[in-house]
This record gives sequence, C-alpha cells and structure tokens, in this order.
Amino acid sequence: MKKVAILKETINGENRVILLPNDIDELTKKYEVYVEEGAGKELGFLDDEYKKHGAIIKDKEYCWKNSDFILKYKYPTKDEYKYLNENTKIAAIFHAEGNYELLKELQKKKVTAYTYEFIETDDGYFPMAYPGGEIAGKMAVMYANFYQQKQYGGAGKSLFGIRGCVKSKIAVIGYGNVGGAAIKLASKLGNDVYVFGSNINKLKKNSVYMDEGIHCIESTEKNLKEILPKMDAIIGAILISTFDTEPIITKEIFNLLKPGTVVIDVTCGYGSGYIPSIYKNTTLDNPIYISDNGIVCCKIDNLPSAYPKSTTEAYSSNAKEWIIKILDYELLGKNSHEVIRGRIFDKGKICHQVIKEHWDYYEENNI
Repeated sequence: MKKVAILKETINGENRVILLPNDIDELTKKYEVYVEEGAGKELGFLDDEYKKHGAIIKDKEYCWKNSDFILKYKYPTKDEYKYLNENTKIAAIFHAEGNYELLKELQKKKVTAYTYEFIETDDGYFPMAYPGGEIAGKMAVMYANFYQQKQYGGAGKSLFGIRGCVKSKIAVIGYGNVGGAAIKLASKLGNDVYVFGSNINKLKKNSVYMDEGIHCIESTEKNLKEILPKMDAIIGAILISTFDTEPIITKEIFNLLKPGTVVIDVTCGYGSGYIPSIYKNTTLDNPIYISDNGIVCCKIDNLPSAYPKSTTEAYSSNAKEWIIKILDYELLGKNSHEVIRGRIFDKGKICHQVIKEHWDYYEENNI
C-alpha cells in the first residue's frame, strides 16, 4: 500500500490539523496512513484516537522521509524546506501566489504540490474553500459589530436589530463562500445588507434566495461612491486581492466614508489590492487600527484560526472526499480533472495560470 502522512503544523499559533480521527476511516482502507505524533493534541484529539481509526503514529522525520504523499493544513515552513525533494508530493493550503520564497523552493526542489483552495468543480465551485469561508464570513460580521462599539472607535451603532432603532446598514463586496456567509448572518441579525458584485445578472439570479432586506447592486464606481458612505460597516470578501487587482474601494471612496465606519477586509491578499487605503495587516492579538479619517480598519488574514477546533471539524469532514481524490489521482492513477485544477507544481514545473502570472510578476520586478 502507498504511504500517506498527516503532519502536525509548525506555523506559530497554528493548532489545526487537516484530518481528524473520525475522518480517516476510508483513507486507512486504501493507504497506509502515518499521523505525526501530537498532530491533534492541541484540539483535544490524542494519538490513540487516530490509532483506533487505523493510523500509525510516527515522528516528524519519519513521516517526511517515508511517505509517498504528505498532507498538511498549511504550507511548509522554512524549517520544513529541508525535507522537500524531487520525490515530495504534498497538499496543503498554500496561498503560494503571495509567497515568492516558497515558490522558488518548490521549483528548486522539484516538488509536486496541490493547494486546496484552487480545487474547482465543473460548475465553478471551490469545495475546499467553503468551511473556512463560512467561518471567516460570519466572523467578519461579528467583528464588525464588536468594533462598532464607541470605545473602539466605532460610531456606537449596533449591527443587530433592536426594536425602536433604525436598521444598521452593512455592505458586503463579493458573494462567494465568504460573502455568502456574511450576507446571511448580517441579514438574520436584522440589518439592511447591500451586496456588491461585478456580475449583476448572476447576482440577481442569486437574489431570489435572499431576504427582502438584502439589496443586490452592480459594483461600479458610481454605485460604490453613492452607497458606501452611508454604511455602518463594510465587509470585503472578493476571491483574491493581489498586485494587479483593480481598486474597488478607491482612496477617493475610502475618504468619503463616515468616521466610525468599520471596514473588515477578509480577503487581505497582498500588494495594493482592492482596498489600497487599508495597507496594514492586523492580527488576532491586535485586530484593528484607526485610519486618519476615523475608519476602524481590520485586516486579519487568518480569521478562522481563532476557532481552531470548529474550523478543523468543519474542514476535515469536508476535505476527506477531496483529499482521497487527490491521492487516488496522484498515487493510483485515477483521473480527476477537478483536483488537477488544484495542482500548482508538477515536479517543480509551474502548472497553474495564477501561479505563473505571479511568478512572472516577481521575476520582472526583481522582488
């Protein structure tokens, strides 16, 4: 049997693991499964529980050196680069387009790599992004409500309905996994919700399933300039934000926002991106800063990690199907064009257009 390893994460503060004990049963029927010792300990899942479901507990070194395929939650850290080689096959949440150093390492070591967030179904759905997106979208609404409190710089306007009070207004830019979750929760809490999207026909089609308090609007400069200054909170939830992403909330629009507005940039990304005025990343420990014009800014790129147990439970149960498809394709030769869309390197060769575009950008700009 081919050997597959589930590793413990090494990023500081990262307690999640890609698969929990209850979700490896099918995996252990098809493959010899190693789990790095202590992989789920911080979540309350001990090694013995993995053993009960057919896993073999091994140390880090053994897992890296004796496995045909490596499964991680997040990309390899610098300390793990030493394990990478031309025989390495690995899957993780890479977000590699924003990490030139990692791209160079994967190329140099001739690694074959899959990134979960790029796996795409034929109808354009990103199934591995849904659990994290749902949590991030709902957290964005909760954060926006919390930091609307006056003592944190907000205007003091609750983002939940109260009898006798005028409804608060929340704008959500994007309506994918993250945006959809934010829209649903913001509406349930009794707010007027304004959803902005570039594909107005698709947005209107989706609006059939939305509450009456949800308004679907084409994401044009005119509409954004007119409506965003009236908002109490704005949640940015587009799919990706990078060096060449056109600004959506331009500096001009940002300066029109009223003091005390809370802006949560869930997408984050890198480069100037779609909200160029929010240039500084924040953290779970220091979630916000106040801009010169009194806007409460939040730009945390790992919101779901605040709830590692819930995130892992949601991600693991969803991921197991797709992980088996990746393994069956790569180790058993079973065809799956859906998971191929998540492959970013094939023996060190870039095989995904998004990665290629960013590689070229880095090379041309000598970053």
